[in-house]
Amino acid sequence: MSRVRDEIGSDIDVDAAARFAAPGIRLLPIVHDRVESAAIVRAVLERLEPPAIAVELPRSIQAVAEQAIERLPRISAVLSFERTDEPTVWIVSPGDPLAEGLRWARDRGRRVFFVDPDFPCSPRHRDPVPDPYATWSLGAGRYLELLTSQRFARDELDVKRDQGIAHLIQKAYGSLEEDELVCLLGAAHIEPVCRLLGGELAHPFSRRRRPIVEIRHLTRDSLTGVLPDVPIAHAVWEHCRQGSLLPAEPFEAAVSRPVSIVRHGLRLIRGRSEDDESRQRSLAGLAAREASRPLTGVAAPDRRALAALVWKVAAASYLAQTGEGVEPWQRRLFFDYSRRQARLEGQLAAGLYEWVIAARGVGNDNLAWEVFDTAACYPWQAGEAEIPSVRLDGDDLDLGTRKVRFRRRFLRTKRRPVPVRARRAPEDPGEWIRGFDSAGLCSYPPEDLLIEDYGRFLQKKAVSILSSERSKTEPFSTSLLDGIDLRETLRNAADGRVYVSERVQAPGEAGSVVVIFDPDSEDLRFPFRMTWLGEHDQESDMAFYSTDPTTQVVGPGIVRATYGAFMLSAPRGRLSDVWEDEDYRVARGKAEVLIMAAVDYSEEKIVVHVAARPPASRMKRYAVARGKKILHLPLASLSSTAIEKIRVLHLLAGRDKRRFAKEYVW
Repeated sequence: MSRVRDEIGSDIDVDAAARFAAPGIRLLPIVHDRVESAAIVRAVLERLEPPAIAVELPRSIQAVAEQAIERLPRISAVLSFERTDEPTVWIVSPGDPLAEGLRWARDRGRRVFFVDPDFPCSPRHRDPVPDPYATWSLGAGRYLELLTSQRFARDELDVKRDQGIAHLIQKAYGSLEEDELVCLLGAAHIEPVCRLLGGELAHPFSRRRRPIVEIRHLTRDSLTGVLPDVPIAHAVWEHCRQGSLLPAEPFEAAVSRPVSIVRHGLRLIRGRSEDDESRQRSLAGLAAREASRPLTGVAAPDRRALAALVWKVAAASYLAQTGEGVEPWQRRLFFDYSRRQARLEGQLAAGLYEWVIAARGVGNDNLAWEVFDTAACYPWQAGEAEIPSVRLDGDDLDLGTRKVRFRRRFLRTKRRPVPVRARRAPEDPGEWIRGFDSAGLCSYPPEDLLIEDYGRFLQKKAVSILSSERSKTEPFSTSLLDGIDLRETLRNAADGRVYVSERVQAPGEAGSVVVIFDPDSEDLRFPFRMTWLGEHDQESDMAFYSTDPTTQVVGPGIVRATYGAFMLSAPRGRLSDVWEDEDYRVARGKAEVLIMAAVDYSEEKIVVHVAARPPASRMKRYAVARGKKILHLPLASLSSTAIEKIRVLHLLAGRDKRRFAKEYVW
């Protein structure tokens, strides 16, 4: 009995995997379009070295299908048309097991037979099959046994196809002088064809040719909609099957970053103009090294290892784009949520949809897009094609795909299937630098309105929390107080008593607001400090520290920065330069300077403090000594989307820049 050693520690019984259905005829079950199934096909063919193979594809497309195989690793769509039927489409990708079988035969000069009779199309029915990822734990032999034991839905056309496939297999084997033919068939056909091969079969009345059979190059943005496995999995498989595990690529080469030009000490951000194909090659090489391991004797992509790599690269790219890192708890929840979502859908390993939804849940649309863009990596599909191109999505092929809409902010322009507003680039970079001839800096009014509104929201939230903390609930006795507390009444329904609540007002109103995104204790990430006064009675005075705005020139006299922290205090016109104030020299860091200033300049008793951690006890004592109270709100309790909207600020070199700033501020 012929065997090949499986890397998980068990033997693959090749005779059981590609079993004899009749003397000289082996049937190997496959799962269409899945990379693990392609790895099994390659392992079995490498072990058996058959003189010929048969594939479950219509004879009417054979010539064009072989042309599509020659184009690999560039992914093609083979389209065949008939006047009375819908067109049939075969996506020729590296990870498709039929494509892998045809490539193996072509590379070794073996004969190939197309044994699927070309009948009119029938309504698609999706047969549930075990997730091919089970191969990693069960081994290929056990998985294929489980696969063929499934009960598949059958209709009249399926029965006719089984009979036609069996007849064409017999005919193909009869034309061979050699003694073995390996047939690659969908799992649903294995048992019926196996039973039919032992008897007499009639020739199927099917098409031998179609009026139109064409090959089209698939556009890169089609891949995520028509491939069940993520494109980066196919890229890893292509590297593995060629034995081209690349040398270690720098991790930074796989992370997309804005391209910049330095002039006169200022950095002009021009959007993304780097060679995207080169970046994708680096990413594919990195994935092939870090996310592949032996399966059935050949290297193949491990989808769970791919998820870890996709998150790592996407998080780094997200940091480069927005200046915001991702926390360990976000990584933990990303994998936990995507795993649970996959289990609900009957899958062992999460795919692109689960990754994107999980990234959006633990972060935002920007992070979700970075995950999507990383997973969509397939470098061979970029560039001009030598044949006509076509764009397809899952709806075109009735694949039941799900769509996700991204709402992103302040990111580079990426290639995607909808028109997007491109960032304006200077014809003369010196033009933007000359915009800083003005002596003063001012803010961008729409951002002022946004941050003032958010400051008022935090004040109201703080007062509401204090009021709820001071409120009390008690069983009804003589007075309804401020009304019945339904929640407490229902919670204690077994007592048979009604509970009433007394709402107590907070001891004062909220005044100054301090929001600390990053304390920057080492004073490295947010070196720029500034204090400025409100321009009218609807604005507060403000002190903040941020990233260096001179590194991001986005327009003539317009720079961009990201807040590390800020403090708001009203009414306007009272704030001195807190960064030069001698009274705050005792502060241990920039964040404490803002807290002390918020306490000193607040005209109300409550100072709102928003940060990842509560303020130090010395800051609380500092506030108490001045008759104030610091109320802490955890940063994680606030909307991450709202936080992102207020973290970015633009500084204008003079009020005259406000006339055209909207053309450059995103």
